[in-house]
Amino acid sequence: MKIFLILLISLLLVAMSAIQVQIGSGEGPSYGIYVNGEIYVIAQSSNMLQVVRGSSIIENYSLPSYSGAVPFRIAYLDGYFYIVYQKGPVIKWNGSVISTYNVPQVGKFPSIISTDNYVVVTASYGDKIYVISPGGNVTPITVMNGPQALAYDNLTNIVYVGGYDTNLVYGVSLNTLKVVYNFTLNDTTVDAMTFIPPDELAIATYDQQVEIINATTGKILYVFSIPTFGVNGYSYMIYVPANDSLYLSVAHKNDVVAVMNLKTHSLGLITVGNSPNGIVYDPENHEIYVMNYGSNTISVIPVSAPSSHPSNSLTSYYILALVAVVVVVALGVLAVKRR
Repeated sequence: MKIFLILLISLLLVAMSAIQVQIGSGEGPSYGIYVNGEIYVIAQSSNMLQVVRGSSIIENYSLPSYSGAVPFRIAYLDGYFYIVYQKGPVIKWNGSVISTYNVPQVGKFPSIISTDNYVVVTASYGDKIYVISPGGNVTPITVMNGPQALAYDNLTNIVYVGGYDTNLVYGVSLNTLKVVYNFTLNDTTVDAMTFIPPDELAIATYDQQVEIINATTGKILYVFSIPTFGVNGYSYMIYVPANDSLYLSVAHKNDVVAVMNLKTHSLGLITVGNSPNGIVYDPENHEIYVMNYGSNTISVIPVSAPSSHPSNSLTSYYILALVAVVVVVALGVLAVKRR
């Protein structure tokens, strides 16, 4: 009975999330960010930044070109966008380039994240992260080889770094700009990370697992196994507090997002477009945006809203999702009775 209930909850989670809208985008949508009710998406192969509101693209901005480099990931701090290029610079941008930062050995898989006071970018072909202040000062900090994944704890002001050349995770204090934690994982490499308040890290590895660890001690609490191959350096993971779940893009030659519920430890897969890369959560409308690099689309997936923020009206998404839930529950009840 317990196994059935866990399976049922997993099916419900996917049923509530599987109804989606597909938005046609520029070529090669890679990663994005939520800012003031809108989603900003990098269309990498089109060298554009696209603005999405709801299920429509409302604005397109051309990004500067650099020889041998393409725009990749994006962060936002104090009214400015920071865009890191694969094998290229980091730019500070607000419609035009304000500043350009040349990061040595930035490589093919750089990660970028904004914190309370800084923007942090990894040199994925080196062994450093670079901390950029709003005033433009750049501080290098030595970590492990091949750093490519970042996560941020805003309560302790610590940024966590994982690398694809090792099974190490470092915690760097942005108060002192020094390494304060050093964890060793059971798996081989780190491909994506996200912080789970108040004190946990979710770490996706090339072994196709997601380890949940204590962010202070490094102790492994439990592990999700991804049932299909495809977690790699293009994968991205976020934590959604509305339904206490992790969303991980299974990027390599695949078309699914893995959804992991932290209360039930259940896992489901949602089919999206080809080669999903970035994932962005809209906390106002409770929707997930998935950048499907291989199919030039953006999937919009509704998420069940938290009970403390009731909706004034049910959208068609949630009406259809409710029908799906009722069907699944009915089938479950019949199955139990037959036993």
